[in-house]
Amino acid sequence: MALEEERASGSSIVDDTAIQGTKIGMMGPLAGIGDPLFWFTLRPIIGAIAASLAVSGSLVAPVFFVLVWNIIRIVFMWYTQELGYKQGVQITKNVTLLSTITRGAGLLGMFIMGVLIERWVSINFITQVSKVKLQKGAYIDFNSFHGNLQSSDLQTILQQYAGGYSLSNMQVTTLQNNLDKLLPGLAGVLLTFLCMWLLRKKVSPVLLILGIFVVGILAHVVGIL
Repeated sequence: MALEEERASGSSIVDDTAIQGTKIGMMGPLAGIGDPLFWFTLRPIIGAIAASLAVSGSLVAPVFFVLVWNIIRIVFMWYTQELGYKQGVQITKNVTLLSTITRGAGLLGMFIMGVLIERWVSINFITQVSKVKLQKGAYIDFNSFHGNLQSSDLQTILQQYAGGYSLSNMQVTTLQNNLDKLLPGLAGVLLTFLCMWLLRKKVSPVLLILGIFVVGILAHVVGIL
């Protein structure tokens, strides 16, 4: 806009070639800044927060996404338009600074997305590792309650369950129980890293999704998941 204004004012330095060359020359650097900052960082973060609200049953989720995304987008567009107009061709000197800011924003975005892995990626290994018969007094003995359960019986059952009593006389330990004691969410993090590595190897995201579906179904059929 600054170049167009100078051209319209009769400047002999700025011609149509300079204006067109500036447009083409700025496409790459600005796209390299805007795409990672907005489409690969800001929008996924806002979408993930809105999805979390939606999963919890909040009707505010879509309103939150639309309002926050568009407010940030419109304010950014307005501010950068004013900045670009006032700076004119000098704005090209700030591209390096903007790239540094974008890199930092990208790292922050990846950190936030990493935190959301534990919430969104859930893997449960149901393979039994051990099965031990509990001694009497360590589980709720439902056979001791005869006939219709009275309110006092229900109260006793709830108190025993809250006190850590098992629901059956057999204590089953699964592979997931051991993994949770070691590091909760480890399987989800490893799966995420595997998908990231495959994406870096140029594996199609559609193929990844189908592969996860097939492996998950087969693992469930054989009793692993």
